[in-house]
Amino acid sequence: MSTSRDGSSGPRLTISSEVHIRPVTIDDLEVLIDIYLDTARHHAAIDPEVYAVPERADIAVRLRRRIEGRGKTGEYVAAMIDGVMVGSASVDLADPPSTGNMVHAVPTAEFGVSVLDGWRGRGIGRALIDYLERWAADHGVERMILNVSEANEGAIRLYHDLGYRDYDRSMLKRLTRP
Repeated sequence: MSTSRDGSSGPRLTISSEVHIRPVTIDDLEVLIDIYLDTARHHAAIDPEVYAVPERADIAVRLRRRIEGRGKTGEYVAAMIDGVMVGSASVDLADPPSTGNMVHAVPTAEFGVSVLDGWRGRGIGRALIDYLERWAADHGVERMILNVSEANEGAIRLYHDLGYRDYDRSMLKRLTRP
């Protein structure tokens, strides 16, 4: 046993070939909901102003749509280790900017990654992102984007290690109702 950079213990994966990435199916729905809930709890703990833990039934509706939406404009995959699903990720092609928009019309995709607590920091997120990047490139994408909480330091470190850079900034202000 070793300890990963995030402090979790267990067998540390050093190469992504130990992780099998495969497309999800509707048969995976219940496990995908568990992974989503785990990630929602993680995000709600590190950034409670922005994130909450949704109801299981609401997550089921969301993820069912995502599974059924796999195809030319999006992919949804699972990370498997020894037959156990330990993470998931999705990518969606972005709509091009409308005519007259000042933003360059570069084929873009947005992605998200979830890795179960206890498996983070072991190369699973890296393997998922590698798979999504290859899928996106095969679909004509030239730019990948994602949203990440400033409080999610481990994820930010991973994204920087993979060549992602900070390119924009979202700002938030709470308003009170009159």
